[in-house]
Amino acid sequence: MEILLFLIAFTLHNLEEAFFLPAWSRTSKFQKTVEPKVFRFAVTVITLVAYSIGALYFLWPSNVYLQYLQAGLIGAMLLNVLVPHVAATIAEKKYAPGVVTGLILIFPFGSLAMYHMFQISEIKILGVVFSAIGIGILLLGIIVTLFAIGKRFYKDKLRPR
Repeated sequence: MEILLFLIAFTLHNLEEAFFLPAWSRTSKFQKTVEPKVFRFAVTVITLVAYSIGALYFLWPSNVYLQYLQAGLIGAMLLNVLVPHVAATIAEKKYAPGVVTGLILIFPFGSLAMYHMFQISEIKILGVVFSAIGIGILLLGIIVTLFAIGKRFYKDKLRPR
């Protein structure tokens, strides 16, 4: 149940970003401008990846590799709340998309899911830290790749700048 709550929080977080981040990126000092269609494509695929990880974990909860994969995703998202969302809000002195759902949904439900995983699985804190960092880096790489794919796919459909 805790993992499902985390995935729902993850989805709502990505919806907040999908609706508000493209417009916010046009005025941000730190975020490169992103096209709405390209960003929404990337965030949709990332959300599907998260649900795929959750499904694999639900199917084989005793598999230690899947335990670390799920815990790493949760850890990466907990870090994502702090950097970039909270950091961007502080640095820009204004709302950064993702900070609201990050603080009121991802952080509490992610922490609850992580606590639950430590209670029922074989994972160790150091392994989760490395998993979270590794999955965070992997997700960044996937997002950059998805942006490139989205730009190619939508190149004729993007509004001119």
